[in-house]
Amino acid sequence: MTDHDQDNHENHPVGHEGASTKHQRRGLRLSEHWREQARKIAADEFDDTAEVLPTPDTGPSSSFPKASHDEEPPITVKSLFRDPDLLSSLNASWPSWPESADEKHQFSTGGMDFFGRSQAPKQSRRDKQVADVMFMISGQYYLTQNESRSPLLTDKSTGETLPYMDPVILERVKGAYWRGSFGSQKDVSYGVIKSAISNFVDGASPELCLPVYGRSGVELNGGRRALVLGHHCLIFSSGLSSYEQYTGVPHVMPRESLPMVVSDNVGNVSPQSMSTLFDVTSLPKDSDLLVIAWMVMAWRSDSAPVLLELLGEPTPGLIASQKTLKRVIDPASNLLESEVPKTIKQLEIRAQCHYLMSFHQVGSLSETQQRGLLSIMQGKAVEWRTKTKRSGVDITVRCAAMLNSSESVVTYSPLSDATLSIELDDAGGGDSQNSVKDRSMAEATITHGLLRVFGHVNQFWGHVENDRQFDRYGGLRDLCRIGVLVADALGRDTAEFWQQFDANQQSRRDYELEENPVAMAVKLAIHASEDGLIEATVKDWLVLLDGYRPEPDTLGAWPVTSRGLAAKFKQSRALLATFGIQLVPLERRGPYGRWRASFDASRYQ
Repeated sequence: MTDHDQDNHENHPVGHEGASTKHQRRGLRLSEHWREQARKIAADEFDDTAEVLPTPDTGPSSSFPKASHDEEPPITVKSLFRDPDLLSSLNASWPSWPESADEKHQFSTGGMDFFGRSQAPKQSRRDKQVADVMFMISGQYYLTQNESRSPLLTDKSTGETLPYMDPVILERVKGAYWRGSFGSQKDVSYGVIKSAISNFVDGASPELCLPVYGRSGVELNGGRRALVLGHHCLIFSSGLSSYEQYTGVPHVMPRESLPMVVSDNVGNVSPQSMSTLFDVTSLPKDSDLLVIAWMVMAWRSDSAPVLLELLGEPTPGLIASQKTLKRVIDPASNLLESEVPKTIKQLEIRAQCHYLMSFHQVGSLSETQQRGLLSIMQGKAVEWRTKTKRSGVDITVRCAAMLNSSESVVTYSPLSDATLSIELDDAGGGDSQNSVKDRSMAEATITHGLLRVFGHVNQFWGHVENDRQFDRYGGLRDLCRIGVLVADALGRDTAEFWQQFDANQQSRRDYELEENPVAMAVKLAIHASEDGLIEATVKDWLVLLDGYRPEPDTLGAWPVTSRGLAAKFKQSRALLATFGIQLVPLERRGPYGRWRASFDASRYQ
């Protein structure tokens, strides 16, 4: 028997229909009803004999009412922009509320009667508790909906957003009810609380806004960006480097994320203070612009996401460097995950614990793991879980991600195209161990410097946002857009960013070339030719390239037919282009179709 059933059993013996049951059957919208009662009592207009019940409705429900959407298909992220109501939510501004919590939900001392008078005799004890609890809820929370129309409750004071029947909300309401009873310390059952929440959700109109997930969010209409510190948010308006501090912005905080602390003197810290990061960690200084650009990107949820790979042996310096990045971007109770979840469902659960997913000593990744990781980085609707329980509520999660490994473990092409690999060694970076006496102070300096750089990128983003020349870098296009602005923020030439980027990508391209024997053979054949130009049929190419075939072919990737070679040519064109080699078909398909390969140094990235 549930708390709700127990309460009904105690107050309504068999054969007697209680007022609570009548109200449920008649579908009272209690929030409006009891507010009207309060007004009558305050004005001394209350008349027990004249009191009538509100017009019957469809009845309260433990789930969010379907309203006019009963016959519509399920909402998906892709269909979001076709829904006028949800589009209004997307374009709406975040509501803000006073710094202090609304205290009006506390009820007075005369028993549980928060109006200070006895209620109508028609009301049962349970009905009065439901009304009291619902009044408390309306004072502390407002109703929010996400893309899937899942009902969420947002705390007016802090902006924290949770599923409407989340155990955390039930516990908080139960505690507030106990404290609000002033000395009488009356308890309330979970069944009563759930009934009050259901009635509140049934009668309230949701705010037209979408909650921020994790640390970062953006208004699609106004362009304002939110960085969630905890109960406070920093709001950057479009085209401005400065920010305002707000409370009450609706946000969903991952379970293991902790509040961030930002002092009031951020404006006194220069962007160049980011150099502290490379003094106290093993991160290489010759890749500093790349690392800082990735950190800024981690706080921009609408940018094309990039996975950060820290490559090297798992030394204390590497581990400390990764922990520092995690504490600056997304402080949490657990800084490193020792294992990448093996299934997509497990990845979805872990994504609800961290905004920045941070994995340690990754030996390999299956294609399933890589697909799942990429989908979470890009944004994915998942079922909201309360610890290990299912909530029946959907939420869109979008996470940043980084890992450390001895060698690159990314082999899935779409994820590889969106991966930044940084090699750490003893020669690069600073002392991450004994020389740093006050690590918390150093990390505060890094955070403040990053905020200054972030503000600069926000101010000048319009200068690079629509520049199509960055599109040639595929999944790293937004990283490059941010990178040139980072260089400018630090007072350095943008050419320095491109030097770092080209050197970094050359290393990754060498790995990819080693894994593609056909592309390797074409490259060797072109460089061995006199004029850097070869034109031949596919059948002749098959014979020619056999002389440049890498040995041994451990992956069995070498084609043995003209059809197989033509397919490999198509797969290798993009990779060869990064080495300045253009491989293009000239004539019809088939073994006698002609392909031309040529080297152009000006196209060498």
